[in-house]
Amino acid sequence: MTTGPQHLAAPPETVDEDPPIARLMITRVVGITPDAPLSTALRLMATTGVRHLPVLDGDRCRGIVHEVDVARFVSSGGDSPMSRAALHVEDLTRPTEPLPTTARRYDAALRMQTEHVDAVLVMDEDRLVGIVTATDLVRSLAAFTSAADQQSRPPS
Repeated sequence: MTTGPQHLAAPPETVDEDPPIARLMITRVVGITPDAPLSTALRLMATTGVRHLPVLDGDRCRGIVHEVDVARFVSSGGDSPMSRAALHVEDLTRPTEPLPTTARRYDAALRMQTEHVDAVLVMDEDRLVGIVTATDLVRSLAAFTSAADQQSRPPS
């Protein structure tokens, strides 16, 4: 039986089990226009190292092109020069509703699960400000788990 106050290893406000996506998102966003040829999207993905391209029509975000969709198209025989020349980014764009910067990690994970995608776009009012990928979610969860493990260890 304890008679004194119990102390936590860290105050509850320092542990955020569901951080806002603004803390997780990548702010270096590489976008493309819907009328761009597929070959441009492929080159852009390869040279910048990104796997997702937001499709921007002026200030309006029309959706996102996922690397997996491009790979699926190419592997289905759509890799002939004639078929690639005829295909534009808009043909592979998945419409999506971006999340606001106030959304939480849970919201991003749920959206990825329900839309069967591995990235979500983040908007601040009418401006695209970031992207959150499944890799970002895993890193965030791993960091949280590591911090929780360290807090639960007794002092040495």
